[in-house]
Amino acid sequence: MKAAEPLRNGINHARGICVSDSAPIGIVGDGRVASHVLHYLHLLDAPVRAWSRRAAVTSPVETLASCETILLLVRDGAIEPFVREWPALRDKRLVHFSGSVVTSFAQAAHPLMTFGRDLYDLDTYRRIPFILDERTIPFQELLPSLPNPWFTIPASERPYYHALCVMAGNFSTLLWLKLFEELQCRYGIPASAAHPYLEQMATNLRINPEAALTGPLPRGDRKTVAANLKALAGDPFNAVYAAFVSAFEHGRPLPGHRGD
Repeated sequence: MKAAEPLRNGINHARGICVSDSAPIGIVGDGRVASHVLHYLHLLDAPVRAWSRRAAVTSPVETLASCETILLLVRDGAIEPFVREWPALRDKRLVHFSGSVVTSFAQAAHPLMTFGRDLYDLDTYRRIPFILDERTIPFQELLPSLPNPWFTIPASERPYYHALCVMAGNFSTLLWLKLFEELQCRYGIPASAAHPYLEQMATNLRINPEAALTGPLPRGDRKTVAANLKALAGDPFNAVYAAFVSAFEHGRPLPGHRGD
C-alpha cells in the first residue's frame, strides 16, 4: 500500500483545547519579530515564556524549561551559535522564522509578512501565511495554537524564495522611499501626496496582478525609457532603472529589441 504523501499546505485550525492549559511557547529574542509574535500569542491568550540576553536573569534553559516548543527569533547568523551555546535546548522542538536559513538545528516556519514598529491586530496576525520546508512536521503539529495558513517548499529552494521576498518587499520600499524623498526635498510636495498612488498600486496588484504593470515598459515606449534613463544620469537609481528594463526585456522584449 502506497504511503500517504505529507501535507503541503493548509489552514491551521487551532486544536479544540484551551491553550492556557497547554505547555507555554518559548520565545528567544527581543527584536521586532519577537515583539510581534509575543503580542500575537498574548492576543490568542496562549501561554508564553520569553528570554533575551538583555533581560536575562537566568539561563534560557532554566527560563524555558516548561516549554515544549521554542521559537528562535534572533538574527539569522545567531541561530546555530545560540543552539551550540545551549545544547540542552535541543531536547525541545526548536523553530526559527528565517526565510533563508537551512539548518538541522531548528525547523523553519517563515512568516510571509513584513513587521513594522507598530503592533498589529489579531485579524492581521491570523492571516499571515507560514512557509515551511517540505517533509517536515506539519504546521498544525509544529505550532498547533496558531490558526494560520501554511505552505511548504523544498528546503533547497529557501534561498531563492527569500530573495524573491526581499526584492518584492524591501526593494520596492526603497523605490517608494526614493519617490517620497524627492517629492519632499526636490519639489516641496509632501510624501502623503503619493499615498493614493501607492494604495492603488497595491490594490491593483492584489485584485488583477496580470494587468497591474503600466507605464513605458508594457507599452513598448522605448523613447520614454531612454528619456527616463537620461534624466537619472548621475543618480544611483539610474542603474536600478536600467536593471529593471533589462529584467523586463529578458522575459518580454520591447518592440524593436534585437537581443544584442
